[in-house]
Amino acid sequence: MVFSFPFLKFSKMSAFISCVFLSFRPQLCISFKVVLIQVVRQFGRHFSEGGTGLVLERSLNHVQLLGRVGQDPVLRQSDGKNPVTIFSLATNEMWRSGESETSQPSDVSQRTTWHRISVFRPGLRDLAYQYVKKGARIFVEGKIDYGEYTDKNNVRRQATTIIAENIIFLSDVVKEKE
Repeated sequence: MVFSFPFLKFSKMSAFISCVFLSFRPQLCISFKVVLIQVVRQFGRHFSEGGTGLVLERSLNHVQLLGRVGQDPVLRQSDGKNPVTIFSLATNEMWRSGESETSQPSDVSQRTTWHRISVFRPGLRDLAYQYVKKGARIFVEGKIDYGEYTDKNNVRRQATTIIAENIIFLSDVVKEKE
């Protein structure tokens, strides 16, 4: 059996030598076929149709946030499709502004960053809508998404959203200040 794939460039001689070699060793022929099929499947997934060749790189888009919910979740959907639960999450960054080893409360600076969280996964979307409450401390795992939209005044705006893939609830209620 000879495999022919347009995106893999084998010379006729190398294909002939492979087939002759494998015909003498049946066990190698089977394992070679398995490996070849796995490699071809992987290459086939990454093959670019533009004739530029194979792309064998990986990438990572992963975000982990730990913070407090800024608003109760809202469930939105357009035309009955793609329902999504949306809420905001605040994360804080703290640092010392002085050089002294003993820190005074006035020496600590803080900056709050707000993140827009969108939950599309059906089970997680419903749980987030039902149990995420303003002030709750949660951990969100997901990916970052950059998009554009046109506002009411026909101005193009950019939006950054975290697409949540996992949420861990760390508290139910906000601790009241004493």
